[in-house]
Amino acid sequence: MCHIASGDRWAGAEAQLAILVRQLALDPSIELNAIILNQGRLANELAEAGIPIRVIPESERSFLAIFSEASKFLKSTQTQIIHSHRYKENLAAAMLAQCCGIDYVVRTQHGLPEPFTGLRRFRQYALQRLDRVVAQVATDRVISVTAEMKSRLSHYISPSKIVVIHNGINIANIGAPLTKEQAKHSLGIAASVPVIGTVGRLERIKRLDIFVAAAQHIRKKVPDSMFIIAGEGEQKKILQDQLYRARLQDAILLLGYREDVIKVLSAMDVFVLCSDHEGLPIALLEALALRIPVVARKVGGIPEVIEDAISGILIESARPEELAAGCIKAIFDTMLRTSLTAGSRAAIQRFTVQSTAAQVVALYKSLVASEPSHDQHS
Repeated sequence: MCHIASGDRWAGAEAQLAILVRQLALDPSIELNAIILNQGRLANELAEAGIPIRVIPESERSFLAIFSEASKFLKSTQTQIIHSHRYKENLAAAMLAQCCGIDYVVRTQHGLPEPFTGLRRFRQYALQRLDRVVAQVATDRVISVTAEMKSRLSHYISPSKIVVIHNGINIANIGAPLTKEQAKHSLGIAASVPVIGTVGRLERIKRLDIFVAAAQHIRKKVPDSMFIIAGEGEQKKILQDQLYRARLQDAILLLGYREDVIKVLSAMDVFVLCSDHEGLPIALLEALALRIPVVARKVGGIPEVIEDAISGILIESARPEELAAGCIKAIFDTMLRTSLTAGSRAAIQRFTVQSTAAQVVALYKSLVASEPSHDQHS
């Protein structure tokens, strides 16, 4: 089995792939290798998993050179399945399968296309149309990380091709390295100060404008509250301007990209998700594993993880005041907070990487046990 992914950034999809490959590498019934476009954290993580890996730097190669190097690597292996993780890699996987005689192509759909404006909008539209064609005619299975996303994908991909396999984390490895007081202190925040935070890319779909507006409402009722945002992205300057206009530049800490996300999460009294859409965020699962109360918009795959008032608080609208009210309730309603902590403990048991990996291996074996789809890859 060969995974192909881009390593030029580190976000939820890359984190899930690294977690999954580490678990798959423990299974003696399969052999893994990987092609990673660009050196970075993902390449390092997969190398540490002990699998053969070929890193191909895109900036230093033409498309033909990349394809040639990837082909040589694959032909030196006995790969039967190639498994891709984003648009560009989906197309490359289909082409490599044809060239190298690989029987099966699998892809994981980690999320839905994000909205763009201007020229990027037209370029993205063209890529999406091409990606749909590849999914229809040159892909054997599509792993959807949520049932909600499967229903959307089924509009243009045969439902028989789509398998729902939720993301999972290694719960045994998720332990707070610091107490809440120590984690707050590491960020320069007093132990008694309520902290509301989020983790994710600074992109439009994450709707951090809602987070900032909600912070304004919260500060009116809880003047000493503090807020943290961990992540990098194209919306950073816009977010900074919004903080300045809201006069919250001293109340909201923009931490940038952090490798120590667990430490950052450990400082939070409430974890928030404001996105217009989500697949199944790794940070959400990590927050649950750390028993941090979650307040999130009821979008995408989040309701498949969070049961309202049981394992978190779901917000039906995009109104900042409703999000703010949920956060205040999660902090100050002692009975609810205790209930949410217990609920998160139960909820996270359904999202282990051991379960995810077992389902992925079962999918691989079901493919190789059947006749190769020569009509697609011959």
